[in-house]
Amino acid sequence: MENAVAERKRKLIDIPGPVFDVLSMESQRRQVPLKRLIESVLSETAVQLETAYLQESPGSSLLGKLIGSARPKAGRLEDIQDDRLQYLLSK
Repeated sequence: MENAVAERKRKLIDIPGPVFDVLSMESQRRQVPLKRLIESVLSETAVQLETAYLQESPGSSLLGKLIGSARPKAGRLEDIQDDRLQYLLSK
């Protein structure tokens, strides 16, 4: 997550009214700008998610989904044009 500070992404998001109201109240309570509060909440959540992903075993469903999405739906591994991907999927 250290690289997240160096490279910033901008994204326009929609926030439901009740959520916006609660976040606005919390930003006033903490005396920080709403934007900064939302950024810090998202950063904290991302760190927790990253930690959870790193603790998953290699046979986890996430890895299975990634590999499954790379395999050809019909055909053989030899039909894949990328040699590196072909090698990885053969393991």
